Amino acid sequence: MKPLPTLTTLLALSAGLVLSACGSSNSRNPLITEPPPPPPAALTLNGNVFDGPVSGGTIYVFDSNSISTALAAADQAEDRTQALNDAAPIVTLARAPDSGPAYSIEVSGESADQALFLVFDANGSSDGSFGGSSLHLLSMTAGVSAGGNGVANITPHTSLITRIVQQQLDPDGDGTAIAQADIENALTEAQSNVLNALGAGASGDEFYGEGSSPFSSEDEDALVSASVFVATLMRSAAAVADTSESDTLTILAADLSDGELDGNPGALFDLSEDQQEALADLEDLLTHGTRIASTANMPSCTNSARALFTACGYEVLDEAFIDSAKCVDTSNESAAESCLASVERDQEDAMEECGDVFEARSELCTVLNDAIYQPDFGANFASNFVDPRNIGGTVTPNPYFPMVNGNEWVYSGTFEEDGETITEEIRISVSDKVKSVDGILCLVVRDVVTKNGELVEDTDDWFAQDLQGNIWYCGEEVKDYETFEDDQPPLPELIAIDGSFKAGRDGDKAGIQLPFTPTPGEIFRQEVSLANAEDVIEILAIDASATVPAVTCTNTCLQTRDFSPLDPGVEEHKYYEPGVGKILEINLETGDRFELVEFNQMP
Repeated sequence: MKPLPTLTTLLALSAGLVLSACGSSNSRNPLITEPPPPPPAALTLNGNVFDGPVSGGTIYVFDSNSISTALAAADQAEDRTQALNDAAPIVTLARAPDSGPAYSIEVSGESADQALFLVFDANGSSDGSFGGSSLHLLSMTAGVSAGGNGVANITPHTSLITRIVQQQLDPDGDGTAIAQADIENALTEAQSNVLNALGAGASGDEFYGEGSSPFSSEDEDALVSASVFVATLMRSAAAVADTSESDTLTILAADLSDGELDGNPGALFDLSEDQQEALADLEDLLTHGTRIASTANMPSCTNSARALFTACGYEVLDEAFIDSAKCVDTSNESAAESCLASVERDQEDAMEECGDVFEARSELCTVLNDAIYQPDFGANFASNFVDPRNIGGTVTPNPYFPMVNGNEWVYSGTFEEDGETITEEIRISVSDKVKSVDGILCLVVRDVVTKNGELVEDTDDWFAQDLQGNIWYCGEEVKDYETFEDDQPPLPELIAIDGSFKAGRDGDKAGIQLPFTPTPGEIFRQEVSLANAEDVIEILAIDASATVPAVTCTNTCLQTRDFSPLDPGVEEHKYYEPGVGKILEINLETGDRFELVEFNQMP
């Protein structure tokens, strides 16, 4: 029989069991389970969306590993909203159309202490200052502690700062993981640079006071003032430089990244040639056009076209701001919003037209071998021109425009205008009046246009003929009229003089209206009054045929193609019978015809 264990032995055994149960990490008691750790507390991001005060739209949240890829996809996609949804954001907030500028969004606590990027998609938004949709905007936060609240306003200022941070820490756009300390430092530096250059309005007063910033400010007046100031700049830059919203943000951020708005990109950004040109246009805009664009420094047809394109953008902006002022000069908010939306659409159409005109001018420059236009016209060339009063006497008239005192041509055409059938008559008569234009004697030819019997235009054209018989177009004095039936009596009222020009004044230049001996393939500039009158003629044939009420030509007509870069896509074919002059004009787009119905020739 074995002896019973002593008390000492029992205590030792008990201690061994306890040690065994909670001993080394390599052995666990399967009967004891540990509860799972609690999920990290959610984060809350809140702030305001300001371009003007913005309602609606959608906010997407991305981390530093996905923001570059998401933005690249959105910028390249036809459907930006779908691209952002497909980019797998951490969380999405679709805001109600009447939400107002404030937002609040909850983010998983797993994103605690990470940099978060907020992308605002303007589709479905409305803007309290600009009408229509707002800009697409960005913002970021360096990190929010688990369970905490973060403030991240979304404004044009924060968009520029965020774009600089993104470029600095992920220049290749490949979503490389970034150290948190680097993000905080980059954010502080970018904010300082942007506010150094764009932290005050036109009056010089700073938008944000001590201890405040675009990201954290709760001062709604400051946010509105700051945002409208920068948003107007961005819209103006996009219009003048003809750049997309994404490109405009990149270009402006590149300029501001060194703390100065001076037309020079900081070292962080590697801009393309087109972006560099757009940046130069932007800097010119900010200095109110006092800097001459470098692209216009060297004489050439193309550089002239580029400068005119920039001028067109300024003109569009000028008209848009004036029209916007008229829109908001009312107590009817609904009418103002509708009017502003219309102005925005008109501005987009006008800028598109500026681009079309630039392309048309560039194509013409290519045909002309990029040569500048320097006609042999003016006082120094007066001896090369005849006394126009002798044409038809001692001077042989140009067969395609026999500019003899007393000759008169009457043209008629019928077409549809605003659902109404219009009969237009053009009466051209050669007077005995002489006009001196830049030292050259020119004959005054009157051009009177009526529609359904009412006067709409009465113009004095000035033409000269050189010793070779070429007809030169020296200028015109245009007077446009409109008749208002309620007037008593209803007399034609002068409403515009658009299109008037005079060679030798304000840089305007004369051109050859019609050559004496035309050769197919020749191209002549008939007039050069930049952005006002830029007609061009191409000789197509000298053996064409045409039939109109007054005359028929069979294999004897001069046929021309008439066009102007100011009206891209609009072309006319004109036919001239030797000894008579122009007999037919056809608009190639509409098919409208103006036919010679009467020719009264000086005996």
